[in-house]
Amino acid sequence: MKLYYRPGSCAMAPMVVLEDVGADYEAVAVSDELLASDDYEAINPRHQVPSLINDDGGLMTESVAIMIWTANSYGSDLIPAPDSWDYGRMVMCLNFMASQEHPAFGLHIRPFRFHDDEAVQADLKEKGRQLWHAAMTRTNGWAEGRQWLVGDAMSLADVLAWVHARWGLRVEPKTNDAYPALWSLAKRVEQRPSVGRVLDKVGLRPLG
Repeated sequence: MKLYYRPGSCAMAPMVVLEDVGADYEAVAVSDELLASDDYEAINPRHQVPSLINDDGGLMTESVAIMIWTANSYGSDLIPAPDSWDYGRMVMCLNFMASQEHPAFGLHIRPFRFHDDEAVQADLKEKGRQLWHAAMTRTNGWAEGRQWLVGDAMSLADVLAWVHARWGLRVEPKTNDAYPALWSLAKRVEQRPSVGRVLDKVGLRPLG
């Protein structure tokens, strides 16, 4: 298998799961040039990461889908029993982060993707910041008074929350100042060996 990723992107979440289960895969870093190329469009028509290509040439995109497929296929302890309440809660958290936090972050960081007028971009950037913090406030609330977002063990939801906590260092006020429960959770996630291996692969430092 091949996982196409960009350092710091949401693709780090499925990479953690692939590392955690010991999957045989190749991590392929996607440069700006490759991301914009016709060659990569043939892999992912949206010019996005992650893209997972299986041994039969099949394509899977979207971090949450890749995470859930990998965890179920390899029998990971990062996923609760499919018929459990915790499983439903985990999927809820994953969907919320993917549909609320991620788009807000994109709007804040890259408003030029949504409008050509720079004055409008400034308004979009601020709106993205507001939406980001509204969503992060909810996720931080889930983390308050708990070790993990769901149940008594680390799950896929915590892995994605870790990625977003790192993103929040690029938005004012930053994660470590504004969301202490989520920040503490992210640092606990980094204690898992598979997360350390991913940081090494992508060339990023652990949280301080």
